[in-house]
Parts: sequence; C-alpha cells; structure tokens
Amino acid sequence: MLTLLVAAAGVSAQTNGANGAALYKCSVRPMTTVPAMGVLASDGDRVYVGTLNGTIMALEATTLEVAWRAELGGEFASDVLVLEIGIAVVTNSALTDANPQSSTLRLISKETGITGWSLKLPSAERFYLGKINGSIATIGREGSITLADRATGQIRWQTGSFGKLSTKPAFSEESVVFGTSDKVLFVISAKDGSIVSRQSAEMTPTSVTFSKDAGFTAGDERGNVSLFGSSNTKTVWRFKSGAAVTSVTATDEGILVSSLDNFVYFISDYNGDVIWKRRLSGRVIDGGLIVGGYLVVLIYGENSTYVVDVKTGKVGDAMPASDRDFVSRVPVFVRDKRFAIATTDSVEVYALGGCDTK
Repeated sequence: MLTLLVAAAGVSAQTNGANGAALYKCSVRPMTTVPAMGVLASDGDRVYVGTLNGTIMALEATTLEVAWRAELGGEFASDVLVLEIGIAVVTNSALTDANPQSSTLRLISKETGITGWSLKLPSAERFYLGKINGSIATIGREGSITLADRATGQIRWQTGSFGKLSTKPAFSEESVVFGTSDKVLFVISAKDGSIVSRQSAEMTPTSVTFSKDAGFTAGDERGNVSLFGSSNTKTVWRFKSGAAVTSVTATDEGILVSSLDNFVYFISDYNGDVIWKRRLSGRVIDGGLIVGGYLVVLIYGENSTYVVDVKTGKVGDAMPASDRDFVSRVPVFVRDKRFAIATTDSVEVYALGGCDTK
C-alpha cells in the first residue's frame, strides 16, 4: 500500500519536506462500486465519476461529498465531456439475443443530474467526445463522426466510417485529426465533416495532437514522432523514440512524448530535437496532466505516480507503487494545483505544494 507522511495541509507523498512539486492527498471518497475506466472529469467545482453499474455521480471538489447521482443504465462507452451547460457522456445498452446493442449520447445537468436530451448514435464499442464551435462531436471507434447541437441534441452533420481508429482524436475549432488502423491520418473539417487531408502513414498511428502552428504531430507503433505542417501534409521533421509512442502532447515550449520504452521525452516543436528525457519505473500508457509547470503521470499496472518538472525533466515527487489498481490512466485537472484520480475502490484529490496552496 502507499506509505504517506502526515503533513499540516493534508498528506504528503514526499519525505524531504514540502516544495512546489510535493504531492499532498487532500480528500478521498471510498467507492462501493468500481469506477468505470476513464469516466472521470471535473469542472473545478465538482468531480464527475461513472461506475461499472451505469451510475454517474457528482462529488463536491473539495470534500468529495456526493452532490447527486444518476442511474443511466447500460455501460459507459466514452469519457465525460464537461460543457458550460452540462456534462455529456455516451452509454451502451446491454447486448442480448433479442436486442442489439445501442449507443446513446446524453447531456446531463451539472446541478441536478437530470438528462436534458439524448441522441441515438451509430453503435460502437467506444466513443471519443470533443467540443467544436459550441457543439458536441462524437467519434465512434469504427470511425463515424456525429456533430450534435449542445443545447438541443439535434444533429448538425454526420459522416460514414473513415476506418477503425488507432488513436484518440484531437479536436480544434477548425478540424478533427485522427489515425486509423489501416495506416491513414485524417484531418476532417469541423464545418461539414468533409476530408481536409488524407495522409498515408508508414506505420500505424498511435497518438495525435494539434501543434501551435496549426499543423499536427503524430506518433506511431514503431516509436516515430512526426510533425506535419499546416499548409500541406508534408513531414516537417521526425523524431525516433525507443518503442511505440503512447501519447504526444503539445505545449507552448515543446512537445511531450511518452513511449513504451518507459521514457518521457520533451522535444522541440521547431526541429524535433530532444530538450530532455526522463526514464520512469514503468510505462505511461495515455500521457499525463500538466499542473503548475509539472507533468503528473500515472504508471498504469505498477500503480505509482510521478511529478516531473516540464522545464528540466527532473522528478519533483513520486508516490510509490500501490496494490490498489488505477482506473484513470490520466489524472483529471480540478482547479489551481489540484487533480483527481480514480482507483478500483476510491476517488482521490491531490494537490501540488499543499492542499491550501494555489
């Protein structure tokens, strides 16, 4: 189990005194039902968590007391998308001999947990959600996209399948980018769902992100990271890591890359040169969360946590391995320097530098 030291402002994972990178456990909510994988989000005031029995709960961000719970039925098939007017989530009905599986997008009130509207989607095992020009975009794992009005749930446009997704999509106000298992990188117009560009890749893409120059960066199964320019699909530069890329994240200073070689890399978005690299004790499966100038990553499987200085690559703090399995692969930002994680039996809020530190 985790060995943590009692501190004045919560519980610290560090033994050498408080600093800006020190991890503090601020609050814990024991869960009687196991949280669903990846169904965790926050708007700063509340933390929203879904469970394996199809229930979604709103927890007060400071105390993690239950504000409301709603039983949606079925199983969660997406993450939680937080909007100003509510939260959106996709659930799948149970598949039986008599009834085929159906997928439903819902907009749920953040105040009451009541469903405002629901929309049937083309059925898929998994969906990814994003915001585009005030609308809700859903992309099924089989590659079909639906853009729905967030206020009414009416469909603005819908596409057929572009192929089975091999990456999480990245969303912007102008377009959506994703990779498919048949080694294609698509950029899709946010205006009408048409294809802006279709780029064949040498290897299967595994992660994509938009870059600050309006181009995009893609990682693949062989460890390559490539920057594609905004004006065309020509490769600007390429970086090679030691194993399959699991995430690429654009920042103002460069691009964070995690790989199955157990390294996190920080590379220049100008030419792909390595600014720093940091070997960790295990694999970072889905990237991490930048909080107050630090990258917080969860080592899924080992169930440990690292805090890495984004400027230097130095480890500022760490939580040792636990026998409580992580359910969230990436921490969820709450507010200030706070973030939430989910395990098989709890939801927990941590803070960098102390629970009262902003």
